[in-house]
Amino acid sequence: MLSLSHIISLIKFYLFYPSFFAVIIFPGLIFTTVILLVTIWFERKAAARVQMRIGPLYVSKRTGGLLQLVADAIRIVFSEIIIPNGVNPTLYVLAPVLPLAFSFIPMVLIPFSSIPQSGSVLSPYYYDFYDPEIGQGVLVGYFVEYNMVLVLGILAIIPIFILLQAWATNNRFAILGAVRESLLSVSYDVLILMAVVAIALEYHTLDIARVVATGIPGIIANPLAALVFFVGMIMGTGRFPFDIVEADTELVLGPATEYSGFLFVLAMGGGYIATFAYSFIFADLFLGGWAPLSGLPGALITSIKAILVLWFSVFLRGVYGRYRLDQALRGSWKYLLPVAFASIILGLVVGWIWIR
Repeated sequence: MLSLSHIISLIKFYLFYPSFFAVIIFPGLIFTTVILLVTIWFERKAAARVQMRIGPLYVSKRTGGLLQLVADAIRIVFSEIIIPNGVNPTLYVLAPVLPLAFSFIPMVLIPFSSIPQSGSVLSPYYYDFYDPEIGQGVLVGYFVEYNMVLVLGILAIIPIFILLQAWATNNRFAILGAVRESLLSVSYDVLILMAVVAIALEYHTLDIARVVATGIPGIIANPLAALVFFVGMIMGTGRFPFDIVEADTELVLGPATEYSGFLFVLAMGGGYIATFAYSFIFADLFLGGWAPLSGLPGALITSIKAILVLWFSVFLRGVYGRYRLDQALRGSWKYLLPVAFASIILGLVVGWIWIR
């Protein structure tokens, strides 16, 4: 018969097992949900402060209206889900779930910290999640040596599901928003891929943890790649000034036009989660990731860096107006594409001279 101490040790072992802890607790699903709620509040407050659109506060004035956000979330979640006539109900309900799921899956593959061999609550899993590239264990949901390629491949699938989401609603405004998404996806996917190729050539690896382990942040080694990646990130996730797919003043809400209640939350939540996933990649590749710490403190540092990137991207809403589609495409192909090529050349030179 198991003793109480043995049961507690088993619970502790499986609670902190990286495949569960990093994916579900921190910085996984629970942590991500809380951060995204705060991010929506921050986005509203930052835009209101910058644009001097501060309205009256009737709910939780001392907390800046934070409880109003919770009330809005509860109201939307429990609102009636209306399924239009003439649509396939199964596809209609499934379509907003797929972009959300594929936005979160990369969080399973992104390294958040290294695992010290001893002295940490994560140390028992050192050899289970051992990364031969860095000679250490890594805090990651599922370790893949070529995670840089796999993460980008999964994120690149999301536009397909946005097209499906619009098609499933049988709404011309939603389809128009999806067409805009298809045009933009070609642009930002190329930019992000080229920026990551520049980093891979510069650091001689396709392992994100290896980039962090060098101790040289990518924003210092290749600032051009950092610029291209960040612009591609905000373009791909629909942050201002690239809020072209939804464009609520023109197209109602793009692919999410016909959704209501909890399905609307799912349809709009995928963009925020994808932004957070990209922010973690940016933090690892360009901001030094968890360095100089390891274990849970290192994961906390990575999360703070990712949150700052996330909040900066949503802060742009209060600063920039929305680009037209032709302006976004022209900026991508005419101006940023040459910078992306320059980042690859810079990566080759720096990788040959400096980084070994």
